[in-house]
Amino acid sequence: MADGAKPAPGTEARLDVTVVTGDRMLYHGPAVALTAPAVQGTVTIRPHHAPLLALLQPGELDIVHQQGTDTWAVGGGFVEVVDDAVTVLADTAERAEEIDLRRAEDDLERARLLAKRHEIRAELQAAHDLALRRSRARIAVARKALQRGS
Repeated sequence: MADGAKPAPGTEARLDVTVVTGDRMLYHGPAVALTAPAVQGTVTIRPHHAPLLALLQPGELDIVHQQGTDTWAVGGGFVEVVDDAVTVLADTAERAEEIDLRRAEDDLERARLLAKRHEIRAELQAAHDLALRRSRARIAVARKALQRGS
């Protein structure tokens, strides 16, 4: 609105977001913004975003809506933006309450120790790096939820 007037409540531009994995739908509804861990870097999508198809890496997926923010640890996948419709196809996705923080920290420590003790074969290095990124994302999401709750 060129004159500086705000739109009437409920008429603000918004995204229609769908987040799915191979076995479940995690979110379907309106959002103000979505931030995703694209391979090229973190991408934030707001209404009127340019069309986009991006590969996701393990990290945090945030959806901002009128009730607050929902966060998942995703293990990779794709994000597509067409008009104001955003679709996230995640390899894996976990909300903070689904993550056992102690177990995730133990998994990360085991992976670090494995890397220190053994030379990882080149063909396994990418899988090892991916596992480390997934563990870090799970820990970050779980810790963020703990901080919000305190």
